[in-house]
Amino acid sequence: MPDEPAWGDDVAVIVPNYNKRKTLRACLESVYAQTHRPAEVIVVDDVSTDDSLEIAREFPCTIVCSPRNQGPAGARNLGVASSAAPLLFFVDSDTALAPDAIHNAVEAYRETPDCGMVQGIYDIEPLYDDGPVERYRVLCEHFERSRTTATFLSCTLIPRHVFEEAGGLDERLRDGEDFEFGTRVPARYRLVVATSVVTKADDEDRFWGCLAERFVRSTTLPVIMLRARRLRGEGRVGFQLDMIGTGQHKRRKPPRLSSASATATFLTLPLALISPWLLAVPAATLAVFLRRNRMFLGVARRHRGTRFALWAAWMQLCFHTAFFLGACVGLLRAAWVLGRRRGEPIRTGLSPAPSAGTRE
Repeated sequence: MPDEPAWGDDVAVIVPNYNKRKTLRACLESVYAQTHRPAEVIVVDDVSTDDSLEIAREFPCTIVCSPRNQGPAGARNLGVASSAAPLLFFVDSDTALAPDAIHNAVEAYRETPDCGMVQGIYDIEPLYDDGPVERYRVLCEHFERSRTTATFLSCTLIPRHVFEEAGGLDERLRDGEDFEFGTRVPARYRLVVATSVVTKADDEDRFWGCLAERFVRSTTLPVIMLRARRLRGEGRVGFQLDMIGTGQHKRRKPPRLSSASATATFLTLPLALISPWLLAVPAATLAVFLRRNRMFLGVARRHRGTRFALWAAWMQLCFHTAFFLGACVGLLRAAWVLGRRRGEPIRTGLSPAPSAGTRE
């Protein structure tokens, strides 16, 4: 086994869990196999109804039982409140870390001035291969997370003082809470996306489940962006970007054109019932979509061949359409929030105050 890192930074690993009996054992085994051994491992059980809690009890971790089902934001806040180490490493219970993930994250943190977060990426292969939908989802996440400026907490190191200064995670959000968190971090901190920090994920493997998940998550984006705009008007918030090993240094815009062209392709297909010549309209929008996604589809072809790339193109078309429709619903939600004067962002500088949990 490689030597322990010389600096000896204490890391608390936070694992929120809700009904992940399929993957929790692999997740915790990967945590305890790290070359940089964590000082604390906190599993927060969010009122699971399967036997995943019994699996957690087989490991020498601290188990914190949430008083009610709060979602990942509340579970993570509770895990942070139950830990003491200066560095927090968030791991989703349906993922399994590469053995050097924490070591590489701490190393990137030490080497980056003003580092506020080291964010890892998904492995190109799923944790458990459950079919073509999951292969597409994991490949898509692998591709996007190595190029995005959005924040994710599935394989991420955050210094405790940064987490607390940003106000912790917003427990009002059941989806998108990690992305929203990144909009509140003071701008003097850097976001590091490190391709050497890798985790394997067990993602959604059903077609309609995949689209429903994307739809629901995108409904939160307009509200999150509304809050972010308000905060930007009050001061400098939002990470600076420092991407390591990705070759990407420009902030990518949200996938508006991809999503709009995908949705337009489906909406204009009925024009063919009027005249076959009108098929030129969905053909044109499809061409725009394929051009916008050519890099991803090229990765899919090189990784699994032409047939998989065609499947990935179809999935990407449906996925972006679900994103667009969800964002449209989210605009209505944002209007409702504005009308009722609700949904103010958490202010930076406030420490999270989660509900008390029961320790085991």
